[in-house]
Amino acid sequence: MIALNFVQNITHVKYLSILFFFVLFFSNALGQSNKALPSEKIIKLIPDKISGFYPNEEFKSKVIKLGNIQYSMAEKSFTAKRKRSIKILLFDYKEAPVMYNQVTRNWNMFTLVETDSLIVRPVEVKDCTGWETYNVRKGNSQILLGVYNRFFLTIEGTGVELEVLKKVVLEFNFEKFSK
Repeated sequence: MIALNFVQNITHVKYLSILFFFVLFFSNALGQSNKALPSEKIIKLIPDKISGFYPNEEFKSKVIKLGNIQYSMAEKSFTAKRKRSIKILLFDYKEAPVMYNQVTRNWNMFTLVETDSLIVRPVEVKDCTGWETYNVRKGNSQILLGVYNRFFLTIEGTGVELEVLKKVVLEFNFEKFSK
């Protein structure tokens, strides 16, 4: 009797192991990993070219570990004539949802501002939500976007109008972003 129960338990464990393997295999095969993208993959999500701008320096990407929290980030910078520049930062907070929540939680407390000198307003682009700002006097603009409750995208323009940054956002292929 004990031997029969033991064999049944082993058979049950074997079936659970096989089931677990298939769930793990297919979730990874579908691109649904529990890991943040490695540095060589996250950098590829940012466009390499921006019309009218030149790559500023070598593009950067890395994985950052803070205790048991880990995330990846990538940075690309571009410059143009007349001291105009665009800096793009992309963070993958898949393994650090608390950090994603911290950078996006205050969005509902932002105040809409649209004056002759300053614009601060919500923005929605390709199913991604965030905020856009434009300081008319300084000519500086910024777009902050949350992508799939996982990625945080920052695009900053110095001497660059907000409409130019909106065109940059449209260059992103968000369908390639893991969910």
